[in-house]
Amino acid sequence: AVVSSQTSGCILDKGYDSKGSCLYNANQGACNFTVGIAVIAFFVGLAFIAVTYFWDEITNIVTRKYIVFADLAFHAFWSFLYFVDFCFTADMWRKTAKEGLSGFAKSNLQFTVVMAFVCVFLMGAIAYHAFKQMQDMQNSETGLGGYAESGLAGAPGGGGYTSTFPPHTESAGGMYQSPFSS
Repeated sequence: AVVSSQTSGCILDKGYDSKGSCLYNANQGACNFTVGIAVIAFFVGLAFIAVTYFWDEITNIVTRKYIVFADLAFHAFWSFLYFVDFCFTADMWRKTAKEGLSGFAKSNLQFTVVMAFVCVFLMGAIAYHAFKQMQDMQNSETGLGGYAESGLAGAPGGGGYTSTFPPHTESAGGMYQSPFSS
């Protein structure tokens, strides 16, 4: 959330000239796209911070999975958008005439390009963290629909293989054959 506010703040502060034209090669799309994704990332980041604060209060495992999946999907997609933004603003900065720009405007525009590059990896790292959290939830005892894993060999508290899944019955029409029988 902090990085997004800095990115949009730099553009909104010194990214426009006195006529309201974007300083990135007079391309309004560069400024609008950067500010748009930064503002949305800021508010969604605040929402995820709020969810993190109330995480222990969320007892429904399905709701937790949806939240983690939303975190993963949002940050992975926003990592891609920041990559597009980095390429777009870097190209517009390359084409921008540097003479006549104040030192503050020049440094703000350069900082915005750098922060778009940093946000690619930052959002990617957050998406990776959400992916690992999702894997941990899938592999935990509560993530498998209530079936415990404690009986698996090599698991903490495991030993030999003792399945905690419900036993198979002959209710499948008498055609059931165990995969472990010869």
